[in-house]
Amino acid sequence: MYLGRVRAKGFKSLLDTDVALRPGVTVMVGENNAGKSNFIDVLRLLTDPLDDRRTRWWDAEDVHSWVDTAELTALYGGLSAEEGGTHLQALISPADDTGMPAGRSARYTARFTRPAPGERAQRPAWSAGRLMDDPEPEARRTIRHVYLPPLRNAQQELASSAGNRLRLILAAELGAKEAIKAFEEEQAEHFRGLESHTKIKAARKRINEPLELLTAGAHPQHMGLSFAEPSLASIARALRTRMGDECLAVEDIGRSGLGYANLLYIATVLAELDAARDADLTLFLVEEPEAHLHPQLQILLLEHLRAQAMRSQSASPRKDGAPQGRIQVVITTHSPVLAAATTVRDLVVLKRCRTLAPSSGQDPAATESEEEEASSKENASTFAFTTAAVPVNEIPFAEHEAAKLDRYLDITKSAMLFGSRVILVEGLAEALLIPAFADLVLSSLPEAEQRRAKAVFRGTCIVSVDGVDFTPYLRVLLVEAGGVRIADRVVVITDQDPGKKAAEIDDDSRAAPVGEVPSARAPFESAAGEAQNATDPEASGAEGPAPVRFNRASWLRGNLLQWQVPQESFHIAESKPTLEPELMRPDGNQEFLADIFFDLRPKSQHHWMAVTEATTADERADAFGALFAKGTGIGLPKGDYAYRLAERLVQEQGEFTVPAHLAAAIRWISGVGGTTA
Repeated sequence: MYLGRVRAKGFKSLLDTDVALRPGVTVMVGENNAGKSNFIDVLRLLTDPLDDRRTRWWDAEDVHSWVDTAELTALYGGLSAEEGGTHLQALISPADDTGMPAGRSARYTARFTRPAPGERAQRPAWSAGRLMDDPEPEARRTIRHVYLPPLRNAQQELASSAGNRLRLILAAELGAKEAIKAFEEEQAEHFRGLESHTKIKAARKRINEPLELLTAGAHPQHMGLSFAEPSLASIARALRTRMGDECLAVEDIGRSGLGYANLLYIATVLAELDAARDADLTLFLVEEPEAHLHPQLQILLLEHLRAQAMRSQSASPRKDGAPQGRIQVVITTHSPVLAAATTVRDLVVLKRCRTLAPSSGQDPAATESEEEEASSKENASTFAFTTAAVPVNEIPFAEHEAAKLDRYLDITKSAMLFGSRVILVEGLAEALLIPAFADLVLSSLPEAEQRRAKAVFRGTCIVSVDGVDFTPYLRVLLVEAGGVRIADRVVVITDQDPGKKAAEIDDDSRAAPVGEVPSARAPFESAAGEAQNATDPEASGAEGPAPVRFNRASWLRGNLLQWQVPQESFHIAESKPTLEPELMRPDGNQEFLADIFFDLRPKSQHHWMAVTEATTADERADAFGALFAKGTGIGLPKGDYAYRLAERLVQEQGEFTVPAHLAAAIRWISGVGGTTA
C-alpha cells in the first residue's frame, strides 16, 4: 500500500493541484513560495501523527480566499487483500478515473469550510471511497505520518522533544504493555534501593530535626524522601542525548557542530519509525533535511531513507492480521545534491504560477515568469500565485533518456530543475563564455533595466550537455506533465555542423513517445517557414536529388513543435559553422582574439598569418576556426581558449563584440525588451 496521488482544491496556494507520488521516495523541489510546505501540511492533515500528538490543525486561513471550502483527497494504491479488507469502505474502481495504476485503490477525502466571522470552526468532514461520509474512521487511522520539520537549532529541538521521542523508541524496543510495566517496576525497585542510601538518610534526618521541634507543641510531624513512581515517560525525560567522535567520550550536545547535531536529531526520528510497524502505512515527511549538512551527508541520508522505505515494502507483518508496516518518504528540498541522489523519476517539481481569478475571463493560469512583463498597475485582486506540480515520472521519456539525465545530475549536481530559465550548450567553451558575454551585452542597457536583466540572467542555469544530444534535456524541461512545464524559457546554443549528413543524426530519436520525432531526411523549416535543406556541393551536378544535409537547429525545432511546445518557450541560437568562427566574424574582434591566441601559443605567428591575410569577414572567421581543427590545424584547445577569453572579458571588456546570435539569445533569456523566440 502506498499514497499514489494527492489532490488539493482551495487549500492555501494549492488552488487546484494534483500531485503523483512514488511508492518509495518522492523528492519535491521548487523555488521559494512554490508551495512545498503547503503540500506537506496537506499530508499532515490527511493523516494522523504516529505518536498521536497532533501539532497541525485546520485553520480558517487554510482556505483560499476565492473559495469557501478546501478539499483534500488522498488516493492509495497497491492495496493487498488484507489491506483491502481493512479499507473496504474506501475502495474505488478503475472506472472512477483516479489516475491510479490497475489494482486495489482506496480514497479518503477531507473537506473544511471557512467559518463565518465570529463563528467557531467546525471539524473537517471526511468521506471514504464513493460514500458521502467515513463510517469507519479507525481504518483511516491505520495510515499515519512522522513529520521532520526544517531544522534551525537542533540542540534546542533535542532538548525540547527528545523525551517524548525517546519514550516512543523505548516503547518500541520493549514491545508489549506487559514488558513496559515490568521495566517500570524494575526501575521503581532500583529507586527504592537508592532511598536507603546513607546520604539520603542523612538529608532526611537533617530536615526532620527542626521539623520535630517546630511541630512538637501541636501535632508532631516527620518527613521522608522517596522517588516518584517511575513511568516510561518520566524515565525518558530524565535521559539526555549526548554525542562525540568515535573512540572519544560523549559530551553535551551543545559541544557538537550544527550538522552532526541535526543528524542526531534525524536519527532519533528514524528510530521512532520502528513504531511504524503498528500502522499499515507511515508517511515520513521531511522538510529541507539539507540544513547544515555537508553534501556527502545529504547523499547518505537520502540513501538511508530509501533503503528503509524499500525494506518496509518487502517486510512481512509480525503476525497474521497485524498491520503491514509500510514506510513511504516525501522530502522537500532546495538542494541539487539531494535531487541528484535519486532518479529523476522520483522528482516532483512544484512551480509558482500566476493564476487569474475565475471572474477575470482571461487565461486561467500562466507561470510567474511568463507574466513578468504584465502591467504593474493590474489590480492584485484579479490574480493570485498558486501551486502547480510537474511529476517528472509522468513525462513521456524515450528509451534511455531518463537514465541519461540521472547520470548527468549525479555527476554535475546541476540545478537545472530548480529554476524556470535554462541555457543548454554543447560543451565547456560555451558554458565558460556565456556568463562573460551576458555581462557585456546587458551592461549596455539603461541602469534600471540592466540591473533587472542581470539579476534574471544570474538566476538562469547553464547546462553543458557535453555533446549534441539535447533531446533528453529539452524533453524534461519543456514537455508538459500535469498540464505544466518545468521551464518557462529554454535557450539552445548549438553548432551548424555543415559536414554532417541527415543519415548521421546523433541524437537518440528512438521511441520518442511525445508525438513523432521528425525524420532527419524530411525538409526542415525555420520559424520563418524557409527551407533549411542544404545540398552536398560535390553532388550538386549529379543526376537525381542531392543528399540532404542534417541541420540540428531545425531538427530540434521540429521536435519541440511536434511536442506542442509553444514557440515563445524556446530559442535556438545556431553558430555557423561552429562557435569559434563566430567569435571572429564581428568587426573589431581580431586584435582581442589575437592577444588570447598568442598568450596560449606565443611562437605561432606563422599560424596566425592566415587570419591576418584574409580579405573578408567570412574568410577571416574560417581561418580562425581552422586553428581549432584537430589534424589539420594546430589543435588549439577550445576549453583553454574559452577560459582565457572569459577571464580577459571579466578583467577588461575592451573592444569586443559578442556574436549577434549569442547576444540575441542572452537578451531573450533575460527578458530584455519583451524579446520572444
